[in-house]
Amino acid sequence: MAQKSPFDHGTKTVKPKWWRVLVRIIFGKTIPQMLFRAYLLLIIIGSLLLWAPISLESSGHMYVLDDTGWIVPAPYHFYDAMFIACSAITDTGLSPAVISETFNGFGQAVVLILIEIGGIGLMTIIFLLWHMLRPKKNIDLNQIIILQAERGNEKISGTYKSLKYSVIFIIVLEIIFGFVMAFWLCWMPIFKPDPQPVFYDSFALTIDSVTPIDAHHNFWVALWQGMFTSISAINNAGFDIFEGGVSMAALRNDWNVIFQLFVIIEFVIGGIGFPLIYDLIEKMKAKRKGIKYRLSLFTKLSLTGYLVVSLAGLAFAYGFEYGYTSVISDHQVFDIAHYKCGILSWQGTNEFGKNETFNKIWAIFFNTMSTRSAGFSTVNQTILSPGSQWTFIILMFVGASPSSTAGGIRTTTLMIVIWTIFSKIAGRSDIVMFKRKIPNAKVRASLLTTVVATMLVALFAIIVFYCAPDSNSQYTVLQSFYEVSSAFGTVGLSMGFTSSINVAGLFFLIIIMFIGQLGISSTLLAWTKKNPKGNRVQYPEEDVRIG
Repeated sequence: MAQKSPFDHGTKTVKPKWWRVLVRIIFGKTIPQMLFRAYLLLIIIGSLLLWAPISLESSGHMYVLDDTGWIVPAPYHFYDAMFIACSAITDTGLSPAVISETFNGFGQAVVLILIEIGGIGLMTIIFLLWHMLRPKKNIDLNQIIILQAERGNEKISGTYKSLKYSVIFIIVLEIIFGFVMAFWLCWMPIFKPDPQPVFYDSFALTIDSVTPIDAHHNFWVALWQGMFTSISAINNAGFDIFEGGVSMAALRNDWNVIFQLFVIIEFVIGGIGFPLIYDLIEKMKAKRKGIKYRLSLFTKLSLTGYLVVSLAGLAFAYGFEYGYTSVISDHQVFDIAHYKCGILSWQGTNEFGKNETFNKIWAIFFNTMSTRSAGFSTVNQTILSPGSQWTFIILMFVGASPSSTAGGIRTTTLMIVIWTIFSKIAGRSDIVMFKRKIPNAKVRASLLTTVVATMLVALFAIIVFYCAPDSNSQYTVLQSFYEVSSAFGTVGLSMGFTSSINVAGLFFLIIIMFIGQLGISSTLLAWTKKNPKGNRVQYPEEDVRIG
């Protein structure tokens, strides 16, 4: 009897590796795989709704900003709807279309719902609603683990409670700030940006017309715009429905900086994350009762990282804008004297309003803080100096806190990587922060996340650059890096690159937005087996020289 070959599998078909990986993604039972499928399904549903004629102002058309600043119609395809749906569910804010002109009330409501689901978390919303309808049903450990993976606390025992209080806190803030913003939009004199910005030395000036915005003295329009802006801000989405398609340019000056302050408060709260919000609430409750309460290491790392990265970003931005002959600081097109001399004559207001110095300082502050995942802008991003643009790229790459509405590698990852480097220089083997040792597995995961994210952003930036027309003349690699970093950090700031790239470029931006929302760790784990066996054979160890 002939011996059966070890390579002979009989009638059983051996599936190729790529097929097994695909099956694992579609039918896998790990938590990252379930989250991957849930968000993918939600994006498909959102795409179908946004593509339907019921969502559009003009069937089969979207409205875009052309190179001269005019809002013009353009063909609307399913991949455009998918891109906007993915941008909304990942709380990014990038869009090839002008939302306020492309979608009617229903379409804008769909975008807003996707933003809210993406910010709070799909699994979190489903679980909280289910528990509200069936309050007597015991909480399952598997459910808690899923919540922890999406938006939860680092401690399993505190996950449900932290999410419950944080979601209530977020929704209350959305409503309060929504009404405050509505009253502001209704009663303050705010003017529409001119439909055709003035260009000077290839830089676009956003100047105001003499026509009040639609929300002026129209409370219901103001209420809708206020609520939309409030929800978009606290979820760090960056979407807006203001006229002109130029984000918050109409609110960039003078008294309207108070409106910007409302937006900053919201996106900072949304960017620090649910566990941190809950930890701070518990700290305040304990302080009122006279009980000693110790903030978690996660809270300390997140707050420290958010503060350090923000201050460093502001320092570099102000240094580049005031230490370099840049457009935003002392370029002649923003000098009031040149307006009076007739170089740029206009019946509206100056680019930086009546208090030019203060408004310039505030413009740098607001736009720098917005890179932490908010995505709102008050000035054209192309007028920034190259140094500021690269600074913003780094800030968007880092993002904000884990378990928040932000993307990027997250502030805690950056802090661990930086402290690992300092510990290596100091000759310490353990990574100790705030009198607590960081597990070696977490240090390796932080380093891996940073390296993989850097490689992905660089690769996608090169690919997207070649997906744009006239890439060798009209567009630069810096603009491509800016757009890809914005997508990865789920920020939404743009230099006009997204509306110009082809279908392939939009597809790659969708992928990087999706990765930014799930996180590098969850994305990598979505490809793994439920119970990986590891190395079944142990090999001898040998040292290797490295750099």
